[in-house]
Amino acid sequence: MENLPVTLKQAQSMLPSLIKANVVPFLHGSPAIGKSSVVKAIAEKFKLKLIDVRLSQLDPTDLVGFPTFDQEKVVYKPVDLFPLETDEVPKGYNGWLLFLDEANGASHAVQMASYRLILDREVGNHKLHKQVAIVAAGNLETDGAIVNTMSSALISRFAHFNIKLNRDDWLEWAANAGVDYRITSFLAFKGDLLYTFKPDATDPYAAPRTWDMVSRVIKGETIVQEHMPLIASMIGEGTAREFITYTNLYAKLTSFDQIIADPTGVPLPEELATQWACMSMVCTEVTDKTATQVATYLSRLKMELQVCAMREIKNRKGLEFVKKEMREWFSATAKEIF
Repeated sequence: MENLPVTLKQAQSMLPSLIKANVVPFLHGSPAIGKSSVVKAIAEKFKLKLIDVRLSQLDPTDLVGFPTFDQEKVVYKPVDLFPLETDEVPKGYNGWLLFLDEANGASHAVQMASYRLILDREVGNHKLHKQVAIVAAGNLETDGAIVNTMSSALISRFAHFNIKLNRDDWLEWAANAGVDYRITSFLAFKGDLLYTFKPDATDPYAAPRTWDMVSRVIKGETIVQEHMPLIASMIGEGTAREFITYTNLYAKLTSFDQIIADPTGVPLPEELATQWACMSMVCTEVTDKTATQVATYLSRLKMELQVCAMREIKNRKGLEFVKKEMREWFSATAKEIF
């Protein structure tokens, strides 16, 4: 499906206006790039209880209801997946967000059964609750994923977005989400390894989803060579080798305490990769009490690294932290850039 490509960040900013107007967005994109993370972020922001439904795994009766006898008539009873107008909004929430994932992987029979759900907001003869928002997503046929052609009638029931992966947007999300700084530093340095998916791949590959998995596994751990099979199981052997080689640099770095003690005199790393590693380390460790020393140290790096450092601190600590605690460095760097 050909649409203007948008980043996940752009999609996240546009989806609320569609949801408010009861127009269902459809996010088309390659596997594991973070489509579901956008939906989860919107659910959290607006305090909506997320209902994750894999449309490809449903049967038509799940959408139109199961036939049962009621005296002399056959009535269709809806499944409890879908909040109806008679249901109460869960405590602590403003409503629900119904996420129809793998929507274009559903059979044509299920797609036809979903017409009323998507356009008329009905499950069989039952109306959805007014506080239900709906978002759909699916993979691309060109990626070798299981995708069934959508009818023109179904296409016209959605607002379609072609999602493209943007490294800077992902790095911002990752820092905000607390992804291990060794990963964000590595991918800022080696951005082409954020996503190594190929349509004919049968082995693990690096992707936003799998890097997040790696982060959860290595948090608080010192990475050693013995971790190779573990990390390779999630992002593939080649990428795992490069990542572990990069993380080995951290063992050779000047400690944070040494940098704070002498930010103007402590030697700078000679190799570019080691400079990246050191930069990410101090950006993660900085506090309001050490901000002045960290800014002094960072100002000695190449401008490219200073810009990346500013972005990393802003993503992890907030823009106000940079402006307030590191004001002189922020102003000098911005002046140099602009």
